[in-house]
Amino acid sequence: MRRVVTGEGPDGRSYVVSDGKATTAEVGTMDLDLLWRNDTVPTLPAPTEVPGEVAFPPAGGVWVITWTIPAGTTGEDPDDIVQSTGERPGFHSTDSVDVNVVLSGEVVLELDEGEVALRAGDLVVVNGSRHAWQNRSSEPVRVLSTIVGGTRTPTT
Repeated sequence: MRRVVTGEGPDGRSYVVSDGKATTAEVGTMDLDLLWRNDTVPTLPAPTEVPGEVAFPPAGGVWVITWTIPAGTTGEDPDDIVQSTGERPGFHSTDSVDVNVVLSGEVVLELDEGEVALRAGDLVVVNGSRHAWQNRSSEPVRVLSTIVGGTRTPTT
């Protein structure tokens, strides 16, 4: 994916800081494009570098990625980047709010109580809840996610 980042000079005028291919990482069965990352509340202008390591942002951090799940597979994470529950393949939770837009293909979002079939153009917000991603189709699915790191409060 092409990644264009703008900035602002000392005179307040906007310009293109970088324009090029996004860094790509492989995580288990998924390919990720690392598009934007800020691990704290952004100060402007924000840095334009995107470190290559993959994790989830700390509280207040914001990451933007795309990810692809191949046809007929589950989004699984053998490196434990997410907190797997071990209950079923790919089932996990994160301390984040994830705004996910399906760019192409179809994917099933599994929850503790039910599942939701999503296709290109659909948006789902995952509020730190337990879930898994299943691509049951014969085509890859590609999703754009904006991930905001949060702080989990204990449930009563």
